[in-house]
Amino acid sequence: MTGAFLLGLWCGSAVAEPMTVTWDELRTDRPSSCSALLENYLTQQKCTQQAASARLLSRQYEKCAPGSADLDGKTVRIAGYAHPLEFQFKDVKEFLLIPPLRQDCTHPPPPLPDQVISVRFPDGLDVNADPVWVTGVLRRERAKTHLATANYTLQATSVTQATIPEVSPNN
Repeated sequence: MTGAFLLGLWCGSAVAEPMTVTWDELRTDRPSSCSALLENYLTQQKCTQQAASARLLSRQYEKCAPGSADLDGKTVRIAGYAHPLEFQFKDVKEFLLIPPLRQDCTHPPPPLPDQVISVRFPDGLDVNADPVWVTGVLRRERAKTHLATANYTLQATSVTQATIPEVSPNN
């Protein structure tokens, strides 16, 4: 009887309750030596300058936006926008999750790597323009795609609809 009880306690604690995280929490470990470089990138007034800057300095941006080590291996829940890796919108099993982007560019450059999550969702997702909540284990590991570099990967166990206020950059 005691063994069954202890097994039940152990199994119950193995399933972690997801912690809700914000996009700000994903960028906590940015080196202070990168402040000027990142500030210049994030405040470019002209979209063409920002896109050119992103291409020329992409390796530096990757080093300056390593992602938060504190969240590695944690079960998290985060709201964002799903962008399929291929031109497919039904039953999407791999996608990038990103925060809201500035809309003053027709084709804004991708977010910094610590603001991109490469998601695998075996159940598949029908992608549209609506935001989603994604739940799963977050790993701080680099994933390069033709769309963007992600400094996080996430094996999703759940993807549900979110609302616009829930996806604001400070949530």
